[in-house]
Amino acid sequence: MEGRPITNAELWEQLIPRNCGRQSELRHRNKLLILLATLTGLREIELTLITNRLFITPEGQLNEVVVLPESITRDGYERPIVLSHPELKRAFECYFEWLIQHKINSYPHKHYYGLDPNAALLIADNFKPFTTQSRGSAISPFALNKKLDSLISDAGLWNKGVRRISLVRTCVIEMYRNGASTTDIMIITGFSEESIKQILTMDYMQLSPIYDWFEQRADRKQKRLDSFKKRRKFML
Repeated sequence: MEGRPITNAELWEQLIPRNCGRQSELRHRNKLLILLATLTGLREIELTLITNRLFITPEGQLNEVVVLPESITRDGYERPIVLSHPELKRAFECYFEWLIQHKINSYPHKHYYGLDPNAALLIADNFKPFTTQSRGSAISPFALNKKLDSLISDAGLWNKGVRRISLVRTCVIEMYRNGASTTDIMIITGFSEESIKQILTMDYMQLSPIYDWFEQRADRKQKRLDSFKKRRKFML
């Protein structure tokens, strides 16, 4: 299925390792980008426009709850995102340290962890902000779209039906598995209740008992056919 959610194994054993190896100069950026898309449900335009100020306090602490302003959200409505996942926190720490080490958007002061609070959080491969393209009155996150597509492809998942939309769908499913209500998921992701219900039907792990039942049913049918063929052979 094109645009299907990814499994935990695909996230932690393929998408992240194959894009965040030791030889990758931008491995810390790649990991943070992937986790923000899959664990918080940030869309491409939001990933392009978010700034350091949203995530770091003036005292240099990482915010656990961030309110995205309506000026950068996909649908024009502010919404909260939660940064409580331990791997996401570690990804932020490693990325911030990497930025400071390479003197990227950093200043010699202690405020905001030593980073420019107004600079874009995520940098492109050229160490500059991801660029956008104008489409009438809207802007398109063209550069970040291409980057996410390449990360999916490099992980060997593109030919298996994974697309950019798969990442936010994975976020919805993981939140639901971890006890979030439909209302909470609506608030955090900006999806409608109907959209969330449709995404949840794509959860292969939840539907595995049904899949197993049909597989066993097909196996039983084949065994009956084989048995009938043997009996028929002896009857002739």
